[in-house]
Amino acid sequence: MNFSTSDVWNNSILLRYPIDKIKKIGDLYFVENENILKCQHFFDFDIGPNVLDSLKVQVLNHKKIKFNYINDSELLKKLENWANENQFTYEIIDKWEAPLLFLDTDIKDYLKNNFHSQIRKNYKNYIANKSNYKFYNSSIADVIRLWNYVLDIDFHSWKKEEHSDMKSLDREDLQYLPFLLINNKSSNLVVVCDLNDNPLAYSLMFKNGNGCWYAVKWGTSTIGRKNYIGFFSLFNHLEYLYEKENHIFLDFWGRRSSVYDSLKNESIVRSHIVIYKKEE
Repeated sequence: MNFSTSDVWNNSILLRYPIDKIKKIGDLYFVENENILKCQHFFDFDIGPNVLDSLKVQVLNHKKIKFNYINDSELLKKLENWANENQFTYEIIDKWEAPLLFLDTDIKDYLKNNFHSQIRKNYKNYIANKSNYKFYNSSIADVIRLWNYVLDIDFHSWKKEEHSDMKSLDREDLQYLPFLLINNKSSNLVVVCDLNDNPLAYSLMFKNGNGCWYAVKWGTSTIGRKNYIGFFSLFNHLEYLYEKENHIFLDFWGRRSSVYDSLKNESIVRSHIVIYKKEE
């Protein structure tokens, strides 16, 4: 199952957004803002004829329909064909190669011998200095306590200054916390603190039904960033996943991240698109 179409994810949409902004069309959820209906599901999912008929009514009523992070898939082809058949504008807002990491050999060797000097250097730093920090994992630690650490990190980061922290992004935190609490086998959170339990960095990942993990959020405080502790959280998380499953099957989800691009060994084409009625 695609975690972004799960019941927990859908119910979290109701927690996150004002009720009057949410539109449920078939099994899919959209959030409306300034005449744009933004789909709340990602990657690849089913969209049936009844949903498309309902979306057609919205477009004819001068609404734009936006889909983000959609894989190059049958879904994307179906949306493009549907738009063309109805003489709607199908606009690709952005298109890129999303980084993936598929690995069945030791992750430690992969990081230690990585092609990119930045990864090798930061992994060496992590190995040499990780004993100076505490690493917490949601599989054995109090999840609410760890989530409070995450919010603290987010608040004391560059993201807060640029209004791109989770609480500024339409309460993005409310989208993730329920899934982390309820689906503990399909989610995992790593938090790094100093020895006095001051939170410095975190890495949050969710798992799809096909066994692929997704790097949902990754962040560090201003202090943690200066000391490269964001790398510590990510490296520790990769090691944890490998030890747990004896392989890595990871979609970094991110877009144009130099770190993720340095770690990838595969990729998938992904797009943001918008569909709307042509103006006469």
